[in-house]
Amino acid sequence: MTRLGIDVGGTFTDVVVLHEDGRRVVEKVPSTPEDASIGILRGIEQIQATRGVDVGELDVFCHGSTVATNALLESKLPRTALVVTRGFRDVLEIGTQLRSDLFDLRVAKPRPYVPRSRVIEVDERVDRLGGVVRPLGDAEVERIVEAVRAADVEACAVTLLFGFRNDEHERRLADALRAAMPELSVAVSSEVAPEIKEYPRACTTVVSAALRPLVARYMAGILAGLEPAGVTCPTFIMQSNGGVMKVTEAAENAHRMVLSGPAAGVLAATQVAAQSSYPHQITFDMGGTSTDICLVHEGRARVERESLFEGRPMLVPQFDIHTIGSGGGSLAYVDEAGGLHVGPESAGAVPGPACYGRGGTRPTTTDAQLVLGRIDPASFLGGEMSLDLEAARLAVKTHVADPLGVDVDTAAIGILDVADAVMARGVRVVSVNRGYDPRDFHLLPFGGAGPMHALSVGALVDVGAVLVPPNPGTFSAVGLAGSDIKYSFVRVVDVDVSDLDVADVEATYADLQSAAADRFAGSGVARVDHIRLARFRYAWQDNDVEVIVEGPVLDENALQQAVKQFHEQHHFEFGHSNVEDRVELVAVGLEAYGLLDTSASGAVVPVQGTAEPAEHREVYFKGPGRVQTPVYLRPALPPGTVIDGPAIIEEREATTVVIPDTTVRVDDDLNLLITYNDREGA
Repeated sequence: MTRLGIDVGGTFTDVVVLHEDGRRVVEKVPSTPEDASIGILRGIEQIQATRGVDVGELDVFCHGSTVATNALLESKLPRTALVVTRGFRDVLEIGTQLRSDLFDLRVAKPRPYVPRSRVIEVDERVDRLGGVVRPLGDAEVERIVEAVRAADVEACAVTLLFGFRNDEHERRLADALRAAMPELSVAVSSEVAPEIKEYPRACTTVVSAALRPLVARYMAGILAGLEPAGVTCPTFIMQSNGGVMKVTEAAENAHRMVLSGPAAGVLAATQVAAQSSYPHQITFDMGGTSTDICLVHEGRARVERESLFEGRPMLVPQFDIHTIGSGGGSLAYVDEAGGLHVGPESAGAVPGPACYGRGGTRPTTTDAQLVLGRIDPASFLGGEMSLDLEAARLAVKTHVADPLGVDVDTAAIGILDVADAVMARGVRVVSVNRGYDPRDFHLLPFGGAGPMHALSVGALVDVGAVLVPPNPGTFSAVGLAGSDIKYSFVRVVDVDVSDLDVADVEATYADLQSAAADRFAGSGVARVDHIRLARFRYAWQDNDVEVIVEGPVLDENALQQAVKQFHEQHHFEFGHSNVEDRVELVAVGLEAYGLLDTSASGAVVPVQGTAEPAEHREVYFKGPGRVQTPVYLRPALPPGTVIDGPAIIEEREATTVVIPDTTVRVDDDLNLLITYNDREGA
């Protein structure tokens, strides 16, 4: 099987073709922020023209998209209405009443996606067990349809009280709205987020309804361009949970694409964990505009069921990714008080860093790396794109060095120090703040800028080692090329464990597996695997904990083992547990994986080369300053190679900066395992 993966980033669009025998063909083209589909099609054209790939022989095409993310970040959503149970018109305004900063009297809550003027109340009521308290009459349905029509909207979300228990009223309203206005995008909470918590459920349903028209148009543009480009294979798109879905499902599940791009890199990291002896990782995805960080423990990435996006809750399974506004294109500046800042504003793809020669005049972290000699201006992207060293020096001098009264090298290293400190805090958020010791983890950098910063960031956090995978500059696209279909299902239970009928819970799991089978119908998957999940909490508490339910069938022993895991995990996450306390089963879940190909190894083809440096050049490092530094070409480094820092290791899409007092070892899978010499056991 030959698989194509394309990752659309803020600065570059990465293209990878993965062959069954492990061969990889990679390409990198500038992103097109005005229309991401243009960059995708250009990448396909480029990989045919320069790499000799016959796209007509592709079996699968998977890609990650930022269209949903950008629409939410920029608040560029179509006019949307929200239908709620009478008395709950202010659900988006009130929220949970929690404050993002408890002691800030001027804190501003995020503006709701739907203003109160377009929230429509419907006269109906269902109780917490699903019983109908106030029926929904035909006349009321007609009134709601006319109210939505009068609102002149492109999308409508329907979120009724306890709709996850009894969805009859939601379905009737949705059917009536779709029949009366076929062009209207309609989303109902019982399909989008069938969970407890009224405000997050309403907010997620609104996001789903609002994003559907945008995603539908984006997908139509992609599909319209693929056939002329010669790509006729099945097309899939990455979800936030690390699995792909059919492109025909994307619009109806638009809310599952909010972290589509970052999820692909984390998925690739879990693939590395499955194929190697590195099960504990902290992913470090540093691109042009931001850095995404996620913790992988025992080969499994942390998954959140509820998260915040721009201060608003989302009830959708997604990798627990912490994003920092710091990337290769992050702009450096000195404030009025003389403080040096880096990011979150970015130069983006246009105009880009000053060294790109596209009109940018302000310094970025990429400009700083170039000034310090860590990037060869003549060999960027394998020499296909030359960088302007003098423009970078002028930008650093004008905007940082002169205002601070220091030389250009000091200013450049200061830019990197500030950026590294910001990213180190992000690494601590996903590790130390959640009870994990960074010394037990490998920091796994990727993205165009990740390997240049990883060792300095890792030193600040005291990680065990740094592991640079093959093709780090296109690593997310590698994850996309090797991805499989994944669907997540959930069913609310909300029953005390002592009152549970195990047979009823097993029947619920069977229902979820049946729903998964229906979703996989016609997908052409080679095999379907399931992971059963259960979420428990102590009685009267709000913090639930998710565990994996072992075994193919739930019996009393499996249930008690799951409860035992809950106590242990609760103690780990919150610092306390009580085995004598009442425990409630909040919900059961199912992760269903449809393997698109069971034979693809994903292994990297070994190389035959030499460990001799290709050249030496002057590079600036903290401590020794500018020193003659060996520069190695990574494609020529065979397994077993050992290199002492300082050194520079170059490949077409990325550069690894090996700081002093570290040692690089090339393992059998061609990963660069870099250890700190001053650590015990190094």
